Amino acid sequence: MTSAHFQACARFFRAEAVLCVSVLLALVSTAAVPPSSAYLAYIDWDTLSLLFSLMAVMKGFQRAGLFVFFGGCLLRKTSTSRQMLVLVFLPFFCSMVITNDVSLITFVPFGLIVLRMAAQEHLAVPLVILQTLAANLGSMLTPMGNPQNLYLYGKSGISFGELCGYMLPYVL
Repeated sequence: MTSAHFQACARFFRAEAVLCVSVLLALVSTAAVPPSSAYLAYIDWDTLSLLFSLMAVMKGFQRAGLFVFFGGCLLRKTSTSRQMLVLVFLPFFCSMVITNDVSLITFVPFGLIVLRMAAQEHLAVPLVILQTLAANLGSMLTPMGNPQNLYLYGKSGISFGELCGYMLPYVL
């Protein structure tokens, strides 16, 4: 390996540290559980299919221009950046129905579009942080709120109301 190759690899590892560590840990974990065809049975294909479908619908809405349209409607109703706090509550409530991941995939770009339209880009980082917190808190309430709840709901046999009742104190 030449010096140029080594430097290119070092740059890649620095730029993609999380990816590299994840791959390394995945390889190390194969020592504990050697790879086999049984790995395919570990995947919950129903949950993955549902998540993919939700994300595809949201991307379709985005490409259809609904975000820009609704962003314009929102900006006509707000006069201060404080009133745009609705951008935090949207992922909180929507994540109860469309999962926290899909809620963030939907409302982070929407929020950034709205901030750009309002010339408030300096609020991008606080908005994304608050949206992430809100989506994760809201998603805890319902079975479809996050993949873990969906999986546990399917395996536990408890009712929708029971799960929501168990989770409500944590969401509050």
